[in-house]
Parts: sequence; C-alpha cells; structure tokens
Amino acid sequence: MTNIAVFASGNGSNAVNLVKTFNSGNRIHVALCLTDRENAPVIEKMNELGVETIYFPRNVWKEDPQAILDTLRQRDIKVIALAGFLCFLSEDIVNAYEGRILNIHPSLLPAFGGKGMHGANVHKAVIEAGETKSGATVHVVTNEIDAGPIVVQREVAVLPDDTPESLEAKVHEVEYLIFPEAVMKTVASMTPPAVPKSVDDAWAEALGVPNNVPPVPQKDRQPDNSTTDGPHNPTDSHPLNATAYQPYKTASRQANTAATTTEPMPPTFLVWSVIMTILCCTIPGIVAIIYSAKVSSRFYEGDMEGARRASRNAEIWIIISFVLGVITNTLYIPLSIAGLF
Repeated sequence: MTNIAVFASGNGSNAVNLVKTFNSGNRIHVALCLTDRENAPVIEKMNELGVETIYFPRNVWKEDPQAILDTLRQRDIKVIALAGFLCFLSEDIVNAYEGRILNIHPSLLPAFGGKGMHGANVHKAVIEAGETKSGATVHVVTNEIDAGPIVVQREVAVLPDDTPESLEAKVHEVEYLIFPEAVMKTVASMTPPAVPKSVDDAWAEALGVPNNVPPVPQKDRQPDNSTTDGPHNPTDSHPLNATAYQPYKTASRQANTAATTTEPMPPTFLVWSVIMTILCCTIPGIVAIIYSAKVSSRFYEGDMEGARRASRNAEIWIIISFVLGVITNTLYIPLSIAGLF
C-alpha cells in the first residue's frame, strides 16, 4: 500500500476524485489531506470520506516547513498531489519529495502557466487569446512555477461559443481522468525492479500459494543501517529512493536471515510431486505440490519448523498419491478385463 497526501485550498473536487478512485483498492491510498484555509470546503468533503484532514496556517507553510514534513513522515506519505493548492510550497518540501509532488494545471503547459495563472484566470486568458484548444496538465512540481516535467497532458476543444465557465467544466472532466493516471505512473516509477523467480516461487504463484519473499540477488543485498525513514531525510530525495525500496529491503533482510541459518532448507520434493500428479493421482499430487511450494516460502521467512512441517506433508501426500495410483491401476486392469466377458 502506497500512502499519498493531497494538498488543497478550495472545493477539492480533484481531491475527492482521487479518494474515490483509490481508497476502495489496496495499492494506493489517500491517507491525508492538508489545507492552508481553515474553512476550505475540502475539509468537510474529506471528513465525509473518512480522510484525515489537517489545517496549517499559511505562516507555518512559509516559516516552519519541517512541521509539514514531520506530519507527512509520521503517516508514511510517499507521494503528494496538489489539487487546487494555492499556498506557497517551501523548497524544503519540494526538495524532500523531489519527483514525487504532482500538480494539476488547467491548461496545456507550458502555455498559460506561471504566476497568477490558476482557475478561472486561465480559462479567461485562453478564450481571450482566441485559442482553439486547451486542456489539462499534470506535472512534477519543482522550485519553478509550472515548469516541472509533464507527466500526463490531454486536450479539449475550445469552441467559438465557449465561456470561461463552460471551458472550465470541460477541462475538469479531463482533470478527473488524468490526475489518477499521473499518480499511478508516479507510484509505478517507485516500484523496485522485479527479481527472477525460483522454480518454487513460480509454482507457488501459479497455484495461488502466498510467497511474499522474492529471491534477492547477492549484489543487491545491502545492510540497512538507516535510522530514519521519511521525507525529512536529505538522502530521501529521488523518486526511486530508500523509502520507496523499503519492501525490497525487508525482503532482502529476510533472505539474508535464511541464507545465514545453520540449517539447510528441507527437501521440497517438488519434482516428485509433479511426477505423482501426472502419473498417479491428480488431487493428492496437487496437494503435494502446494506443500512443496510452502517449504521454500517458510524457509525464507525464517520459519524452519514450518518448512520442515511442509516438507513432511509434501512427502506424505506424494506417498498417498502413489498408493492411490497403484490401487487405481491395479483394480482398473482386472475390472476392464472382466468387462469384456
């Protein structure tokens, strides 16, 4: 689960859209909303949706950004989405979350961006300029206004009879589509690279057996000496940072634990399980495969007793499959012969 925060100053329609998009799933979760306006309508909307909302006065945003960062760190926030946030954003926050702060802007940047270009001001300027198209842009926030790399952008047509209000409505519809898309792209960029699956892991995945510990190549195993984990850490400033790699580091520690144990992994009997499934009795053979897959899973979790128990169960079910297969074949031949007479 990746926790994200939304910053909003007004009605928060984009913030609401993000919550409704993500908070019914299990991969991305809007865990926090921060606002710079005590009576912003977004506060009531977020409360109704069950999202924690905190108001910080503008002087805190400007003079004490560490208070903001501490709040984000305490809630394990990995990505920030600016949804109509009009307050000053400190360089400390931008630098701490470099590459992980997204802003939605109601124009096709770089056109109609910069200071003063927000909300109705943008749509009015687009129409007055005689543009035939406008749209919305999600970009990465940098220390320069509306100048960060574009993540997603989509156009809408500007018709001769459009008003700032009608254009705003069309652009809003586009915003609701591209903002979640941009968040998903950013979260995906933080996902650690895949590692090769062992044979046991592949069988476990195919059979739906939980196996949460991927094999970790030796070159990627590094000691985790960090004492802090959050955006306040200056080393945590790249999109693919130590915080984003935390699940990978956890798996690495577990794999290292297993690798340094004095006991070898019990036999998995995977090959025999497959043979019994094919040649003897299918259902007991499949059960044996499941237990075979659990041997490595339990071993890499450091549960030696569980690994030994799974190994014994795999062996038992292999024997059961073999015995049932022999009995079935023994009875089938004479019964088939008898059926001929």
